[in-house]
Amino acid sequence: MSNRYQELCQSLEAARGRFAAYRSECVLFAATLSRGLMEYASWPRELLSYELLSGGSAGAPTEKIEDAMHLDEDAFWHVGLRLALEVPKGRDSILLRVRFKKLETRYIISLFGFEDFEVAAPTPEALQPIYESILNAVKRHYDYGLRLFLENGGRGLKIQISQQRLHEMAKGAGGAG
Repeated sequence: MSNRYQELCQSLEAARGRFAAYRSECVLFAATLSRGLMEYASWPRELLSYELLSGGSAGAPTEKIEDAMHLDEDAFWHVGLRLALEVPKGRDSILLRVRFKKLETRYIISLFGFEDFEVAAPTPEALQPIYESILNAVKRHYDYGLRLFLENGGRGLKIQISQQRLHEMAKGAGGAG
């Protein structure tokens, strides 16, 4: 006769171990993604930070990427990457809202709320299209933000623009979120 309670305790421990391993893989993926973006774009380390996107500490910067990650009800991990730019007349930053999840054989990454990528492993080659999408969206935000805002309220930009955002950029103290 088996002890059902002990079996359930073992099941609980196994489930906890699986989630811990899954979370660890996802933290490694997020760190690889952010570190790879810095290397790919030659982005200064001190100008990239992490932010929790929801909860009581939402918007507060964190030292470690794992402190900025949360697993949401949509089964995706959510993490904020704040990319700051410094120029002689000021500073600006853009908050990227990254969603991703690891499935059995691949990662699914969502940027800007609608753009999905799939990669089998977080290699520099596999992540390059994601880096390009991020960098192109940032460039487009700066290059065409004012014109698109005036023409159609900013539609067509992956990183949204608003009158407040335009004022912040002009003052050199911007922070798109």
